[in-house]
Amino acid sequence: MLAKIVGGVLPIIARKLKLDPAIMASPLITTIVDAVALIVYFTCATMILGI
Repeated sequence: MLAKIVGGVLPIIARKLKLDPAIMASPLITTIVDAVALIVYFTCATMILGI
């Protein structure tokens, strides 16, 4: 769901900044989704382990 939201918003932001939306969309979406997934994973692990 996060990838869909980011994928829809990034081209709009790129167009407003007068950048090519196709160039920045794919790598940036992957980076943002991976970073958020890691944060969620480590937050859950910390809560489960009680660290």
